[in-house]
Formats: sequence, structure tokens, C-alpha cells
Amino acid sequence: MTEKEYQSEIQKLNLKQLKRFWNKKQPGWDAGKVFEYSIIRAFELDGATVTYPYCVSNSAGVFEQIDGAIHLDNLSVLVESKNYGKKKALDIEPLAKLQVRLLRRPASVIGCIFSTSCFTWPAQLLVDTLEPKTILLWDKEDIEDCFKNGHFVKVLLEKYRCAIERGDHFFKPVALKKIKI
Repeated sequence: MTEKEYQSEIQKLNLKQLKRFWNKKQPGWDAGKVFEYSIIRAFELDGATVTYPYCVSNSAGVFEQIDGAIHLDNLSVLVESKNYGKKKALDIEPLAKLQVRLLRRPASVIGCIFSTSCFTWPAQLLVDTLEPKTILLWDKEDIEDCFKNGHFVKVLLEKYRCAIERGDHFFKPVALKKIKI
């Protein structure tokens, strides 16, 4: 399938259908595409303006593949999605890759890494010390909680607020059960 076909197919799904779709093998879909398009669609269904996966190129060819972007009133986010399953914890490489992409963008842009696995301890430590950009980490538990409750945008804003106020870039939305959202 082409990128346009992936986007067209995912945009046919409502939240209930997307909940069943995002974490399963789909005929005709690459597993990584299912995950990255599902994340973007979930934010779109929750009211965000989104850009589906795209490539950035110049006369030499493609030099960046972006898994998507999320735009809220005063916040823009570059998305990196990694579907490793439970087999492999995400290490620092995706953080470094996203950091380089963020350095080419306006200072107000942040990043989010969505993963179907956990993050290594070095990745969790590194994300708190990256300069000058903010990258927020989302693991499978975070994503499943958002699909269950349908609050992707509210959780993103709460994660961002916690990064601003406490320097916590891996805030867990399950803690939101104690907070009214």
C-alpha cells in the first residue's frame, strides 16, 4: 500500500474500530505502519490537527522520514513511533534521531516517542537531560490507557505540563486516575 492508501484506510476508522485495530496484525499492512498511523489517527479523533507520516527531501533526495505531527492550539509535536513489541526495550538511538530532527525545527516544537515496548534505563535518563528540546516518552501502558479512556490530547498536555513543572519526561498517565481530566 502507498502512504496515501494507508492514510485513507485509517481515516475510515472511528475510535472503537481503532482500539481493535492498532495492536494487531492487519492484512495488507506492515506492522510498523499499523502502529504509526493508529497513533496519529487517535489524536485526530481526539480533536488535534495532525499530519500523517511524511518524508522531507531536497534535491539530493529524502533525508528524513517523519512518523507524523500533532498540532494543538499552542503546541506542535513531531512523532516517532516504534513497534518492537515486548521483545526489545527502546534504547537511546530513537531519542538521538528525534533530537536531531527537532534541532532543525522552531524552538517551540517538542517530540513524542510512542513505543509498544518499554524504555531502557539509559533512555529514561537521557530524555531528562536533552538540550534544548523536550521529548516525551509514551510506552504501551500509556497508549492502552489512552485508548481505553479516549484522552490522548489531555494526556499529552498533562505529560507536557509535568515536563515543564517537574522535568519529568516520562510521566505515567495512570497517575491521572487520581487527577480529574
